[in-house]
Order: sequence, then structure tokens, then C-alpha cells
Amino acid sequence: MRMSAFACLLLAAALGDMGLPGLCAAQVQLPTVNLGLTNFEDGFGSQGWFLQEFPDYYDADKLKDYQGNTVPGRNRLTVFSTTTHIVYVSQRRVLGGWLAFEVLQPWVDLDVRAGGGPSSKVRGLADPTVGVGVQWEPKEFAGGVFVGRFVWDVGVPVGQYSDRQPVNVGNNLIVVNPYYALTYERDKWEVSARLHYLWNSTNHEPFEGLGANSVQPGQAFHMNYSASYAVTSRVRVGFNGYWLQQLTDDKIDGAPIPHSLERTVGLGAGIQIHWGRYTWLHLNGYKEIDVRNRAQGSSVTLRLSQAVP
Repeated sequence: MRMSAFACLLLAAALGDMGLPGLCAAQVQLPTVNLGLTNFEDGFGSQGWFLQEFPDYYDADKLKDYQGNTVPGRNRLTVFSTTTHIVYVSQRRVLGGWLAFEVLQPWVDLDVRAGGGPSSKVRGLADPTVGVGVQWEPKEFAGGVFVGRFVWDVGVPVGQYSDRQPVNVGNNLIVVNPYYALTYERDKWEVSARLHYLWNSTNHEPFEGLGANSVQPGQAFHMNYSASYAVTSRVRVGFNGYWLQQLTDDKIDGAPIPHSLERTVGLGAGIQIHWGRYTWLHLNGYKEIDVRNRAQGSSVTLRLSQAVP
């Protein structure tokens, strides 16, 4: 789980107006999305149940403004989260593939320290995500195998949230986040990507310190990408990364806020271990660059996957 402008909200509350144009200008954050949680062989799937757990640690000691400059002060953001992911791929045929369903439930522990002051902590269940889509079967293509999946995900605003807190783990708005995952595998090599589009509804109970009646985060595109090599029949190593680019301005009380677009790029490496017939372990690390209007840090993600045919 990657935090966006949670820290910006806390900075605004703790430090007030520092006279820095574009510093988290909208004081509105994009919801937390999948940045780097999925990577190698992402397009594959088969009928039955698929269970995953995603423990993730993220640490950032820099906040970036809309120009990519570091915001002055001793600022730190530390996040530990774990997300439970349940997938069911049915035998029902739809659009040439199998009808699939998924549910994700994150738990988040967030610690923010602004301007060298005391830390502010919040923890609890974040908004769950439910999705429906199509998992296609692998097809021969260009001497290898191509496989894909499309899922329409919706985040439901039932996570922990209070308009009296500048920092929350829930969003208090509906998140629509469809994606297409794909993998091309040939011999021992594979490349994978997951392409998302993000749309957010309006939060009509924003942090009361903003003095606003509503806020709406902008729309965004984000993707995960990877390439890996099978060093043995059960071990893969490779490169992994992610990219997020906000496309439209945030809004406060319906008015667009200039200089509010977020951006981040994460680059790193990982390993995938397959043991037994139906169990996989992934370990991936990322370091962020080219960040705008967000915290900039590094992360380590562990993913345990279990198929139940």
C-alpha cells in the first residue's frame, strides 16, 4: 500500500500555511491504489479459488511539491499494511473467458511525523474493494504464450474514517479502478503489466479543518510492469516497477485546484519462489523517483499466494 497525500493533510493541519505554492495544493489525496503489489506472471489465472496476503512496508522521509522540490522540514511517513485478497474464477464462460470475482481488504498502520514534531498514528481497516471480470486462457502467440485478465474493481467507502482527523485510512468516497493484466511468456522469460484507470466520487464530509463542504480527488492512470527470468523451474528473478500519473485536477467545493496533479515512479527488483503445486512467494522492493505532490520513499512487499483448484 502506497500513501499519497495523507502526509500533506497532516502537514497542513500541523504547520499551517508555509507560503509554498503547490505544496499539496488541493490538500486532497488520491486514494491508495495498487502500486507494485502485483508483478511477475500477473496475467495468469485458473478456475477455482485463489488466496493471497500482501504484507507491505513503506517508509518516506521526503515530501515533494508540484515541481518535484523537497518540502523543507523533518517530515516522515511510515506505513505498514497487509491486504487480504480472495479470488474466485468460475466455470461460467463470458466473452471467451471465465467469469471471475475478487475481494480485497486492507489493514493499515500509518505513522506521520510533520516538521520534526510528535508523530500522529492511525490504524484500522481501510476501504474494501470488490470486483468482477474475465480471466482468459493462455493462447499461443509469437512463439510463446499470451494471457490476460480484465477486472472492474470498485472501492466501497466503509473503512475507518473521521472528518475530525486530517489523516485517515478510509476514503469516504467511491473508487472505480478497472484494470487489465497481461503476461507474455516465452522460454524462460516473461513480461507482465497491469494497467489501471482511477476515477473517484466526491467526499461530502472532508476534514473539517479545510473549511470545505466537499472534495473530489482527480482521475489518474497507474500501472505495474515487470520482466523476469526463470533461473530454475521454481525460482524467478527480475525487474519490477510502477508508475502513477494524475490526469485531472483535484476539486474543492467543485472548483479545480491548480498544481494538484500527483505523480510517482517506483523501480526495483524481486524474486518469485514456487513450491508444491499451488503455492508461490514473492518478495519485491521499490525506490521512488520523479515524485510530485506526494511523499517519496521506498518499500518492501511480500506476497504469499495459494491456489485452491
